[in-house]
Amino acid sequence: MRKRIRIGLMIMMLVLSLTGCGWAETPLAEVFVQEELEQQATQLVEWLNAEEYEKVYEIFREDMKEALPLEELKNACEETYANAGSQVQISSISVNGQRIEEEDYATVMLRVVYENQNVTFQVGYDSNMEVVGLYMK
Repeated sequence: MRKRIRIGLMIMMLVLSLTGCGWAETPLAEVFVQEELEQQATQLVEWLNAEEYEKVYEIFREDMKEALPLEELKNACEETYANAGSQVQISSISVNGQRIEEEDYATVMLRVVYENQNVTFQVGYDSNMEVVGLYMK
């Protein structure tokens, strides 16, 4: 349990560092294409909904794989929205850019409506379109 909390905090801190203190719009670096980010983040949510965790894990950057092993990804999803029901719609998608220590990042926030609850997903990407942060609430 402590390990899961520690990993969750690490991931949350990574995502918060990518999004900053607020969700103010920051332009994307030229290396990113907003439509591709939106499509990939939407696909990631679809894979999570279908319990295809291996596919999500494949697009994690190596340090993300260490921070959130496959089994813990599965557990995090079950704890966050196991009783949410079927996905109804994605109610909003926001994309934000960040430059941290001379590296470009993008964060995609999706608000997803399920039958029994709403879930917000934040997905951080590096310039290689690898996932560097994932937060679900």
